[in-house]
Amino acid sequence: MKKNLLLLLIMLPLIASAKFYKAKIIFNDGNSKNGFIELPEYPDDSKIKFRSEEKGKTEKYDINEVNSFEITNDKNQILNYITLKLAEQGTFNLKKIKPGDKKVWARIVKEGKISIYATYYAYNPGTKTGGGGTFYIKRENEDFALYLDDFNGDELSICMNCFSNLKKTLKAYFEEICPVFLEKLNKEEYNKKGVIYFIELYEQNCGK
Repeated sequence: MKKNLLLLLIMLPLIASAKFYKAKIIFNDGNSKNGFIELPEYPDDSKIKFRSEEKGKTEKYDINEVNSFEITNDKNQILNYITLKLAEQGTFNLKKIKPGDKKVWARIVKEGKISIYATYYAYNPGTKTGGGGTFYIKRENEDFALYLDDFNGDELSICMNCFSNLKKTLKAYFEEICPVFLEKLNKEEYNKKGVIYFIELYEQNCGK
């Protein structure tokens, strides 16, 4: 889990308060702009705030106009985000997956033959809620991602629904395309590596 905790430690200071970060925004038509971005407070915010100069006039761009953006954080690290459609699993049949049309702002955790993304919720001091987020997983050549697990920024707790529930999600999602991936899932390895482990395991055993 150390990698997951590191990801949270990198991100949580960014979502704690409003601030414009040095950034590059890329639009669906391939055009781009360099400037400064304020990170969305919630993943489903309809617009993102952009400035050509740090103290300049604020412009707003609709999520459906934006393909991706990158920011440079206070530690001079570049973090990459994309706009992403999400899908839901059926309540009684987990293999019944229904992609949605609405996009969210999601940070790229790691991309490969399968990919992991994360959405974040800003902490609200008044209600003492938020400060955590959700991991999503995406299969190759699909334009949507599936819910994987929640994390809580206050307690730095990654696996709230535990490994057995993660396995159920992964089984429904990958059983038909790579059963060996499921056979080799190991709880101890997951506890050590976090969600990155799923990408590593898939890369080693599937789609070669």
